Amino acid sequence: MKSFYTLLVSQWLANIGDVLYIVALIALLYQQTGSALMAASFPIAVTVGMTLSGLFFARILSRYSLGKTLILSQLMKTVTLVLVLFTDSILVLGLVVFIAFLDGFARPIQASFIPRLTTNRQQANSLVQGSNQFIQLAMWPLGTMLVSLTSSAFALIVSLVLFSLSTIVTIYFNQSLTEDVIDDETDESISLFESLTYVRTSPFARRVTWFVTYESFVSTLWISALLLVYLERHLQVDTGWWGTLNASFLISMIAASAYLYRSHRAPSLPSTAVLSIVAALLFGVTEHLTFAILALVIQGAATQMRIIQANTVIQEQIPTARLPYVYSVQQTGYALAFSVGSLLFGLLADGLPIDSVYLLGALLTLPLIWIGRLTEQSMLTVSSV
Repeated sequence: MKSFYTLLVSQWLANIGDVLYIVALIALLYQQTGSALMAASFPIAVTVGMTLSGLFFARILSRYSLGKTLILSQLMKTVTLVLVLFTDSILVLGLVVFIAFLDGFARPIQASFIPRLTTNRQQANSLVQGSNQFIQLAMWPLGTMLVSLTSSAFALIVSLVLFSLSTIVTIYFNQSLTEDVIDDETDESISLFESLTYVRTSPFARRVTWFVTYESFVSTLWISALLLVYLERHLQVDTGWWGTLNASFLISMIAASAYLYRSHRAPSLPSTAVLSIVAALLFGVTEHLTFAILALVIQGAATQMRIIQANTVIQEQIPTARLPYVYSVQQTGYALAFSVGSLLFGLLADGLPIDSVYLLGALLTLPLIWIGRLTEQSMLTVSSV
């Protein structure tokens, strides 16, 4: 478990640095260009980088161990952030894409290490996911305060220090390992095609990948931008409540992580999908802020339980050597589905009443019950073999 906590600390440092540098760059580019579009382009840049990483992940991992790949990705992120400090305006977006590209290696690697470093996978996944959400909840307001009290340049320097510390801790983590996740039987030239072939031919890997991908698609119903539209057009309350809605969602995710950290059993994948449908229906029909917050709490908890449970069953059912490749395929599918979902629900919100969008979202969430049930049936089949 010591190695697991070392890995966790290294990723905490990197994640805090990620939020800080994004907050700093959004403020900096808006100050330099006066363009809201430029500032709003960061989520797109991050999504593009994360999608591209999945295309190269398998090939790079066939040449380097997981530990070495993690060190290289974090080291290159640190070097790239140094370049950001000396780069002007729009060129920064290219560097943001590259940093997100490198992040695309870190996340599946961390998830792939969990079954080798700890026996309680549900507890480990709960800790990882809960701490990630806590960092998001805490660091966005703290990062904004740091930028407003000092400067964007100072926040970037703090982020650079955090990236450097993360690199050092990652090196220490790799040195503390007795063995890497990659075994001697792994093909020396595994490509994205072979990874996709494995996912397609393995019933469980295929179904759980469809589950993760479709979950990403329907989860875009709850992105922050749509919540703002919901406040203005449907509830017609002060937009100052926007932060409260986002915080309610994140806090419920953290609470769900804490529950699963202490619990020995997790709810089934179909049951969490049912909760999401209930949340979307409630969100669509209510005209009261209190019930809207309740719906967000239900949805946040359901989403977090799905994420943790999906990761746990993947780590229990997929051979350890194949985990990084399955995760990389899933990450690419996740990023693409998130992009399509954000675009679709954004277009629907422009053309339909926002309450109708959430009622339609509840309908679109229904297939998640069926896909979740198929995934769990495949898991039982694998376990009985």
